[in-house]
Amino acid sequence: MKDRDRSRGTRTFGSVALLLLLATAAFAHLKVSNTSPEGGAKLSGPVRTLRVWFNQEPDVPLSKLELTGPNGPLNVEGLHTMGEKDLMARVSGRMPDGSYTARWQTAGDDGHVLTGEWTFTIDRDGR
Repeated sequence: MKDRDRSRGTRTFGSVALLLLLATAAFAHLKVSNTSPEGGAKLSGPVRTLRVWFNQEPDVPLSKLELTGPNGPLNVEGLHTMGEKDLMARVSGRMPDGSYTARWQTAGDDGHVLTGEWTFTIDRDGR
């Protein structure tokens, strides 16, 4: 009976350890906490910067920010961080009304390169 209790305790301990390990791995991945402009925003004019905040420091040398609009890619330059677990860059060029997709790439503490995107719309007439 005691051997069976020990075996059950070992299995329980192993299961708990595995769950903790998986939970730690899940929290280790970099995640977006906010964007500017906000995802889904409807704006009345052009943006001059893109900014993404994360739950941990992004690896700037592995990072990219890109923006595509109704007329194709826009010039996004000067990628940097403001020291707030973020990436930021300037946007230049004409931004007509329409849908825009901002894309990011970076790596976090675990070194895995991740990508994501968000969209927003420019509508000067407020339709």
